[in-house]
Amino acid sequence: MKKFKFRLQTLLNIREAREREIQHELAAILRVQNREREKQEELRRRIEEQKTLFGDKLRRGAYSSSEAILFERFVDVSLRAIDTAEERIKSMEPQIQEVRKRLIEASRARKVVEKLKERKLAQHNYEVNKEINKEIDEMNQKLFQMRKRESA
Repeated sequence: MKKFKFRLQTLLNIREAREREIQHELAAILRVQNREREKQEELRRRIEEQKTLFGDKLRRGAYSSSEAILFERFVDVSLRAIDTAEERIKSMEPQIQEVRKRLIEASRARKVVEKLKERKLAQHNYEVNKEINKEIDEMNQKLFQMRKRESA
């Protein structure tokens, strides 16, 4: 029995590698986008933290006008940084969608070759089983003939 060898294995390997490459590309872009989201969350957290501290000082009457100005500047700068990060996140969406589309296409291309490989393997297994059954039938026929001669 000859071993199964898929003639298009190299093509399948290339398509799998291409799909992995695109997956890595997508992961890299999403990491950058997630970092921007983390920056936003950190800035929002810091704004809330400063609001709490400033509110405490207000209640105690222990604040100065310079602290109020600094607080307002901090909030303004932080909100602008949050907006800038949001713009960067939104500007990455078309690129992310394009890479996702390429990933879907690469995945489909790989699956086409994989399906062909599965069909070829099933066909090979069918042929091997057919050959094995033929050999078994021949052996049974020979055994039958030998027993027939011995009994005659």
